[in-house]
Amino acid sequence: MRRALFQLPVALILLSFTAHSVLADTANGEVRKKGFFESLFGPSTPRKKRPPGAFFPWGRNSDNNVRILYGSGSNDPANQGSNYDDPEPIPGLGMGNPNYIPPKLALLADPAFSKLTAGDAQSQAILAQLSSLKTTLRAPQDERQPILDLYKSTGFKPVWLTAGVVSERAKALLAFAAKTSEDGLDPGAYLPVGLTSFDNVQDQLDGDAQKLAQFDVAMTASALKMARQISGGQFDPNRLSLYNDIKPERVDASQALKVLAWSPFPDAYLHDLAPKHPAYAIMKTELAKLRAAKTGPSYAKIANGKTVKLGGTDPRMPALRERLLAMGFLTAADNTSDAAQTNKLDAALSGALKKFQASVQIKSNGILGPDTIKNLNRDDTEENIQRLVDNMERLRWLPKDLGKRFVLVNQPAFEVHVMDHGNEIWHSEVIVGRPMSQTVAFHDEIETVVFNPSWGVPQSIIVNEYLKKLRNDPSYLDRQGFKVVNQQGKVVSSSSVDWGAYGSRPPFGVQQPPGKGNALGELKFLFPNKHDIYMHDTPTQNLFAETSRAFSHGCIRVQNPREFAAVLLRWDAAKIARETDSGVSQSVPLSTKIPVHITYFTAWPDASGKLVYFNDIYGRDKAMEKAQAETAALQDSLLAQKLVQN
Repeated sequence: MRRALFQLPVALILLSFTAHSVLADTANGEVRKKGFFESLFGPSTPRKKRPPGAFFPWGRNSDNNVRILYGSGSNDPANQGSNYDDPEPIPGLGMGNPNYIPPKLALLADPAFSKLTAGDAQSQAILAQLSSLKTTLRAPQDERQPILDLYKSTGFKPVWLTAGVVSERAKALLAFAAKTSEDGLDPGAYLPVGLTSFDNVQDQLDGDAQKLAQFDVAMTASALKMARQISGGQFDPNRLSLYNDIKPERVDASQALKVLAWSPFPDAYLHDLAPKHPAYAIMKTELAKLRAAKTGPSYAKIANGKTVKLGGTDPRMPALRERLLAMGFLTAADNTSDAAQTNKLDAALSGALKKFQASVQIKSNGILGPDTIKNLNRDDTEENIQRLVDNMERLRWLPKDLGKRFVLVNQPAFEVHVMDHGNEIWHSEVIVGRPMSQTVAFHDEIETVVFNPSWGVPQSIIVNEYLKKLRNDPSYLDRQGFKVVNQQGKVVSSSSVDWGAYGSRPPFGVQQPPGKGNALGELKFLFPNKHDIYMHDTPTQNLFAETSRAFSHGCIRVQNPREFAAVLLRWDAAKIARETDSGVSQSVPLSTKIPVHITYFTAWPDASGKLVYFNDIYGRDKAMEKAQAETAALQDSLLAQKLVQN
């Protein structure tokens, strides 16, 4: 009990800090007077204040195959072989996965109803149920009032009973609820309070007027809960991670109740609320397949042995073929039927092996070696089932309309895709935020492409990164080609400044002009947002050779920015090259803004429709699974209550 009381103030402090961070943002529509250096150099990426939550010690450990960097002494490739400075080294919000606090439930009753009257005996029983503060029924606050309003508007007539008997509509809805596990949901969450199972409901109610009244109201609450969660998810994503800025498009409660109360096919209505994105259907099919596989035959492990390259022979090749066929990486058409070649690692088998290696994020070389054998023999069935459950929930958070032409960034995959009418027309590798300064998940629109951007060095970098160097080597910025400007607007030599005379607020602005080695590279892609996140080129192209690319402080670095610009602007490569190679800094607005979706999916289908699983680089799967466990425990406590409280 004391632990619970302690967690509550901590959660309130956390929410207070989060709200403060949002309210303190510049995206509040206020008119702002230009600062001196902005007037001189033009607008650059705004400098953020240090977020109040940046000092919370979340997620100190890192067992997710991602290097967490602290200071310039790191041996990480992001800090080697270059004078490159991260253009957005702003402290993040730690791992940003707070303890999940379920939304507060309100009593599903209104004592003011006791002054009202109802017609027949069944309506009177429902009115009594909804008037009593002793009720065991509860609902989220934003669902409670619409339910009360529904019953009041109909004179408290039953919604799911016909002449005291459970209606066929109710039975169809209960049957639907019992199968919600197929959508990665927990059927127990939708079992009306008072029932012990979805079967033989009439017998459980035993013709008792009070039980029937409670069932009718509980059934309405469960039906609305399903509608809201199927359409927009079980969880508020912003309660799971401070790096989520997502508002799911849940169906309106009052509108859903109107359909559920009067439709002859409420189960069909609920089915139609599920996400329409093709990835959802693929995940649902795979979830059923994996659950069936748990009870099916297991495959013999592939024995360790010598490394086999393309063209090599080995007696383990038939077992490898069988495994890759079963996993869907090798097709029957590609499989050899020549007995003399059955032990050979041919081109088709090697190609299938490459696909498997890519799916588990190891070196994709088509060679059978120890690491590949280890991954082939690993049984990830349970883990992948849970991943699918987590990612089907994230699909429920996506906008219903992503746009006919849109950009999708998947952070765990370190990829960006451009889609046009359901077809992928371009993709590239990306670099995203470090675990302690993650890239935020949100939805926006790309508006502008900036050619040859300059970089206004944030004050935090001047103080935390440069000042110590400048005190020992005043000419450092001169050699790097940076401009130093004093408060009078005069460009001065870095070497002429007595940097040791200033503390934490030196009265100088620093800007890196466009050119080779600029921290933002050749191109920048803007979708103005309160998180100050954008996409850009980078001079450290060597980092794209890394398998795990969580190196930035939140912004997204694109491997092939010229191609990206050509796709967004619908220009040919030659025109992009001319504008970029000119060295002239210019901003080009898109003729039509393009939706951009910054997402986090640890399971996602590739271009062929094959599901690929990715590492949970930010621990967001684990955070969701903890929330699922806490929600299930709360649900169990509610179901344990008596059908009618005495």
